[in-house]
Amino acid sequence: MPTAPTSAATRPQDTTAWRIDNLTGTDVLSDLDPWVEIYEEVYAHALHLPDHNDPPFRERLAFSAARPGFRLTSCHADGEPAAFVYGYTLPTTTGWWDGFTPAPDVEDDLAHEWPGRTFGVCEALIRTPYRRSGLAERMAPFLLSGRDEERAAGLVAETNTHALEIFLRNGWRQVGDLAPHAGWRRHHCLVLPLNV
Repeated sequence: MPTAPTSAATRPQDTTAWRIDNLTGTDVLSDLDPWVEIYEEVYAHALHLPDHNDPPFRERLAFSAARPGFRLTSCHADGEPAAFVYGYTLPTTTGWWDGFTPAPDVEDDLAHEWPGRTFGVCEALIRTPYRRSGLAERMAPFLLSGRDEERAAGLVAETNTHALEIFLRNGWRQVGDLAPHAGWRRHHCLVLPLNV
């Protein structure tokens, strides 16, 4: 069941009906299969990389969906799943910032967490037919709307220049780099102030 506003919108010069829903951890944990199938479709070319299989996506999604503050924003195009993005509130004991190499101008406490400081955006993906349609910008306000955290944090693989450009042009700031898990590629760390 949706837990936040739903959007049915049409792009200019396009008759596609878009529907965006916010789902809770309970919603997602009741059936992980649709999200795993989309993930494996989108990353079929890269499933051999540790970034995508160690730990497996199903395990990562189940872990995240069980965390406090979890939200998954899904997008459907004419009833077909097109994209999703999700995250959760980082706990004070998070390993999110482990191995963080800050940019030169970053404040000293950036990698320090306190209760309710950060909403961590874990994954954002769009199926091939719906790429370059503005879905990232369309889903972000739903994902972040009504959040109580002070900021959002996201990670982008260092080779994903397109995703990095989307984040930066939408107000995110690159604050450094890290490898999210042992054996993974380096990722750019980004933050976005919330409720300012």
